[in-house]
Amino acid sequence: MDGTTGTVQRVLTQPLRPLGVTVGVLLVVATLAAVAGTPWQTHASMAAAIVQMVAAVVMGVIGVGLAYISWAADA
Repeated sequence: MDGTTGTVQRVLTQPLRPLGVTVGVLLVVATLAAVAGTPWQTHASMAAAIVQMVAAVVMGVIGVGLAYISWAADA
């Protein structure tokens, strides 16, 4: 029972931690979806595809960073 109580207390003291992890994971999944969409085959110009891929990579880095910071906040 003590492990469950400790988990509940930790969540209550940091209510935004689950939200930060969830949003970070969502951004990583969106990055994978952007890459899976193969923008280099659907855009008329290669410059637009490159911009989209750079933005997807930046979004993935932000997502990983947010999830890591939220997860390791009490470490």
